[in-house]
Amino acid sequence: MEPDGARGARGGVSGRCEDMRRLLYPLLRSGDRPTTEGMTAAIRPLLVSVLAHAKEKTYLDAMARGEYRPELLFPNRPDIVERIARHPALLWKATNVAEHRSRERSTR
Repeated sequence: MEPDGARGARGGVSGRCEDMRRLLYPLLRSGDRPTTEGMTAAIRPLLVSVLAHAKEKTYLDAMARGEYRPELLFPNRPDIVERIARHPALLWKATNVAEHRSRERSTR
């Protein structure tokens, strides 16, 4: 048995609907129980503004070269960029990738 929220793509929409009924509905008043479709429609505008796939691809391509460029994800939010620019895990990842790529080039 998987822990709550671990279904991922295997659970599909029906799994998420069941999880919502089981986990969320008990916390809400009986007359205030949204549908999955209703919640998705409500959050979609925010997600579209936050999840810019072209920016993500550019960022991930840079990271794959060992270049940590958080400004690619948040070009209009210097406050966020400043904060995540110091994120230890992301700094480690970029350094690790750069070192790995350097070793690959030196062995060719």
